[in-house]
Amino acid sequence: MLDKLNKLFSGITIIITFWGLFWLLNGLDKFFNGSFQPNLEPFSTNSVLISPDGENRIIYESHPMETVGWFGINRDAKMIGYFNRLGLNKQIALSCLYFLASIEIIIGIAFIYSLFTKEKRNKIIRLTFKISMAVFFGFSIFDILFGDRMELWEHGTFLILATIHYVYILFAVPGKEFDQLKGTTTFVLTQMRDKILEPKID
Repeated sequence: MLDKLNKLFSGITIIITFWGLFWLLNGLDKFFNGSFQPNLEPFSTNSVLISPDGENRIIYESHPMETVGWFGINRDAKMIGYFNRLGLNKQIALSCLYFLASIEIIIGIAFIYSLFTKEKRNKIIRLTFKISMAVFFGFSIFDILFGDRMELWEHGTFLILATIHYVYILFAVPGKEFDQLKGTTTFVLTQMRDKILEPKID
């Protein structure tokens, strides 16, 4: 029973599912930004103005504006702001945003597809991880150019995570790249061992 569960919920399957949903949902999120509306609920009141006649009547309330709808983060406004700094108009910003979103959706579909196919499965997995790392690398360069340190931290973290998972996949799913990596690693470790064990000559 435990063996069946371990095989069903293998580490590789969980990792691939995570990245598939990660890219798919992130890509779709860029197409669903919600709408910017005032939050008029009583609990959202920021401040009030009281009437000066001593009756403590509220004559003015300040409420925040919030994004409402199916969304993770409103990328439209953020991307437009980035491109405004370069003097580029809104349409160019949105075109780039939706192009990136389409790439993310394709990557997500490729990850999920690899869960259900046996033909060239390992090659698809390795390729999608390489593309993922390339995308995060590109995002990081973009963040540096626009001075967004929070996004740089986030994309840099995901780049490291994708690299770790890629190496794990290489070891778990052997192939030509694994053999090369294994050979290089073995050579380096052997050199280090020989250096440590080398007798000292006085």
